[in-house]
Amino acid sequence: MSGMSRAAVSALVNTLERDGLVTKAHAPHDGRAVDLSLTESGLHAITTAFQAHNEREQEWAGSLSSDEQRTLIALLEKLTTHSLQFEVKQRM
Repeated sequence: MSGMSRAAVSALVNTLERDGLVTKAHAPHDGRAVDLSLTESGLHAITTAFQAHNEREQEWAGSLSSDEQRTLIALLEKLTTHSLQFEVKQRM
């Protein structure tokens, strides 16, 4: 769904594993598949990044008036609803 190739996903996962952010285990239902899990470091990294991103968004949105914020929300809802009509490109 991300549009990334299998090779790119594999390289990314290997980097995350090397950096101690995820662990890999063979999936019990399919020998070709792997289960990924966040490590404590990975959970901390994603939580910290999400909080920083959320703070930036709040700062940006804070520069808008109440009317502008309502308009932005309506436009984003319209884009989101409209995007659901399109088929998601998946690599198989």
